[in-house]
Amino acid sequence: MRAVQFLGDRQAIVRHKPDPHPGPGQVVLKMRAVAICGSDLHRYRAPRGDQPPSELVPGHEPCGEIIEIGPDVRGLKIGDRVLVYHRIGCGTCVECQTGQPNICQNGQRSYSGYFDGADAEQMLVFARNCHLIPESMSWEDAVVISCQAGTAYAPLRRLGASGRDTIAITGLGPVGLCVLLLGQAMGARMIGIDPMAERRALAERLGAIATFDSNDPRLGEAVTDLTKGGATALVETSGHPSAHARIPDLLKVSGTAAVVGLGSSAPSLNPISMFKKQLSLFASNLYPEWMLPEIFDFVQSHRVPLTRIITHTATLDQAPDMFRLADSATAGKIIFRFE
Repeated sequence: MRAVQFLGDRQAIVRHKPDPHPGPGQVVLKMRAVAICGSDLHRYRAPRGDQPPSELVPGHEPCGEIIEIGPDVRGLKIGDRVLVYHRIGCGTCVECQTGQPNICQNGQRSYSGYFDGADAEQMLVFARNCHLIPESMSWEDAVVISCQAGTAYAPLRRLGASGRDTIAITGLGPVGLCVLLLGQAMGARMIGIDPMAERRALAERLGAIATFDSNDPRLGEAVTDLTKGGATALVETSGHPSAHARIPDLLKVSGTAAVVGLGSSAPSLNPISMFKKQLSLFASNLYPEWMLPEIFDFVQSHRVPLTRIITHTATLDQAPDMFRLADSATAGKIIFRFE
């Protein structure tokens, strides 16, 4: 089979690798749709070291069709269309036993981080991580849900987003664009903030009531004027320290911010700056596995047009070009399709 490999220093290639075969509790998928996530770029950008590059296949947004089943697999059959939840916990802690392997603290593993990922023609997965995709749902909707839309839905649910809210989004990559679409479906007015004009324009086409350049020194004043006091809530998806630092400027009194984006770990938000407005802050790490059926249902029942964030559809052979494009931060969602 063909599979992507990162060589370091922003170099990706497509190479040949032996086809996988399932062991007990495992299945093999023929990939139908996979996608590039912003977190893939951390490995893509990593410097080339003295050691040979990792042969681990990247990609953690897998949707595919079961083509081979190993021993001891129940409830799945050849031909099933499945989405693979990519975080794998220890299976024994309270978090794992309550459907939250995304916050397992006992040696959590993942596809593409520990096991081969999805950027290949086939993928070996544990059957317990497979979730049946609704028959009426497209591969494109499912692959957006697998990581980014799920990551966007969880903090909005925790915020209780509704028609009472005006929500600011810092970072208009695919997660931020999913926040925009899902927040609108929940009834909220959405404001987009990003340094890239291309992404602001896309957010406006998707229904943002306004967008702002994150480099604008008057950003806080502009949002405060538009919202008559500040956004009721904020979802931070960029992971950038400057976005964290500006959270207090963008929220109204008693507002709440959800931090979603991964990026710099440098201290960037002074708690004292939140004190005057009595702001609340929480982190949201992916989404719990138990929430996936609810997300499927919400997207379908509210007809959320997730595929509108897809700006590029490519073949696996185009992966080197697509990773360069994703690294430019000018595109929306980039997916690979397999026929």
